[in-house]
Amino acid sequence: MGKVFWIPLISSFATIAILYFIGYLADINFLIFKISLSHTEIALLPVFVGAAVGIITERMLKRKAGEVK
Repeated sequence: MGKVFWIPLISSFATIAILYFIGYLADINFLIFKISLSHTEIALLPVFVGAAVGIITERMLKRKAGEVK
């Protein structure tokens, strides 16, 4: 478990957290995680963007190491 595992994982979680934080500050409904006693609403856009950032970061690291051509 080297850089190829940890850097994409940390970058994807950081992206998700930043997008949820921006949604909370700016009150953007499609970026907010809402929880109440009756129901929970989770915005999936930050999750998808975070996953994409993780995949792109992993491919960049592999390409830099010369594994993917």
